[in-house]
Amino acid sequence: MESFKNTTIHSVNEKKNTDSGTDKVEKNNSVEKLPKPVYYIESPNDDTVLIGIGVTIEHSKMNEENISRISWYDTTRERVMVASEAKQKNDFFAFKRIDQEGGGYYYFMPMDLKVYNDKVKQHLAAGADFTNDNDLIKAFLSTIEDEV
Repeated sequence: MESFKNTTIHSVNEKKNTDSGTDKVEKNNSVEKLPKPVYYIESPNDDTVLIGIGVTIEHSKMNEENISRISWYDTTRERVMVASEAKQKNDFFAFKRIDQEGGGYYYFMPMDLKVYNDKVKQHLAAGADFTNDNDLIKAFLSTIEDEV
């Protein structure tokens, strides 16, 4: 996995929150979609993550601090987590989940045949065999056709 110390994702539309209220979240209309359609997800603190489809990052501010709302589909449901740090380098992405949600680090690697065969297939109840990356990606995308 790529190191978490990569280039920080910055919002181009950040707005400073001048309200003195607590836990005020200010949307700044900055939503990014990761470049690849399907990712392998690894976390040393969370064994419930494995696959991320259609990953998006929405940047906001809470109590003057930057936060990011990370969302994706995992073939059965939508997952949403709030991150205090989010970093991206090339096609790799990582974030630190806020402590109020359990904390921990999450690492996203683009899915391909090698990653699927080495890290994913053995965790699936019906791990299919694929001969190319296109068929693999299409199979994962077909699991969420009714969701998006």
